[in-house]
Amino acid sequence: MAGTGSIQHLSALLDLFTDRQWILTIDEVMTKLELPRSTAYRTVSALSRTGFLDRVSDEGYSLGPRILQLYRLLQVGDPLLQVARPVCIALAATAPRGSAVLLCRSYFDGVMCVHQEMAPGPQEAVSYQVGRPMPLYRGSSSKTVLAALDRPRLTKLYDRQSDDIRRAGFGESREAFLANVKAIQRAGYCVARGEVDKGRIGISSPFAAKRIGLTGCISLVLSEASSTEEDISRAIIQVSAAAHDIMQRFVAWKPATPSSDVDSSAGPGATGQATASGSPGRRARSSP
Repeated sequence: MAGTGSIQHLSALLDLFTDRQWILTIDEVMTKLELPRSTAYRTVSALSRTGFLDRVSDEGYSLGPRILQLYRLLQVGDPLLQVARPVCIALAATAPRGSAVLLCRSYFDGVMCVHQEMAPGPQEAVSYQVGRPMPLYRGSSSKTVLAALDRPRLTKLYDRQSDDIRRAGFGESREAFLANVKAIQRAGYCVARGEVDKGRIGISSPFAAKRIGLTGCISLVLSEASSTEEDISRAIIQVSAAAHDIMQRFVAWKPATPSSDVDSSAGPGATGQATASGSPGRRARSSP
């Protein structure tokens, strides 16, 4: 079994992949992680043998098919998706044309969109793409996730990221930051206009699943050009009801029974081959 140091090397290497860095070389791994060449080779080799990396050139490596296998299992078994996906689908069915429903959760010191549903009609840009980490201080989804955190965590967050919070205009002091979060908590929702994507209005409401230690929000993203104040007021009621529905569903949630018609145990060293597939039922869609 790998030691803590080895796990840290593996994790740090995977973190090198970004929207602008799709392929890594051994030299880049050595330089960016400040590792000896032997350690860089061992780390890359370990990830390649287990399918987390694929060799795509003499020295270059990309993310491997094991990531897709885990993504599929996450889509099938993640408690949040099991509980909230039906709520997102229902909200998208009654949302105005061209709007988007986002399901977001806290992710370290940020927020991540884990599911999207698109209403019919032309779609404008949505930066909250599935799997893309976003900061906590800009946009209704991020600010609303803050509202689901307790005060001790908010205080520690401000101490670590006060400069970022001030730059985002969300609090010149700790007291101002906590007051802004408190206002969202009291209201039960947050509305933000064009803070992340121009031409978009985000309306979000928080939820917390204490039994599994998860906080997040559900958001409805409208087109600013075609939305009236009545549309926004209706959206506030809809997302607030949806967040309440998610929390109630978590109270009654039980782990789903795995299907026995597909062998999902195949992996490195297993007999036969496993084929990565999309999630069952309605698939999570990324923004255009």
